[in-house]
Amino acid sequence: MTLRWDRRALQDLKDIHSYVAANSSPGSAERVRRHLRNRTDLLASSPLLGVASSNPSIRVLFPTRYPYRIYYTVQGGEVVILHIRHTARRAPDDLLP
Repeated sequence: MTLRWDRRALQDLKDIHSYVAANSSPGSAERVRRHLRNRTDLLASSPLLGVASSNPSIRVLFPTRYPYRIYYTVQGGEVVILHIRHTARRAPDDLLP
């Protein structure tokens, strides 16, 4: 399967990187970014790795090392990364009805 990033998810990744760099260090920010990219890359070969959400078309990949949930959908031969959200925040209303 191919992996595609929604514009919103790309912005999330940039925002997370900026926040961690400003509040910790550039090295920490790069480690978090790299970890999130590695997690999403896994979805290309294992698209059902995440769990189904209350919206049947959206799955959630739960965090391992850093506290970020990855929201995605599988459409045909594509895994589309929709959103990345810190676990301290509520689930996004526009993704989970």
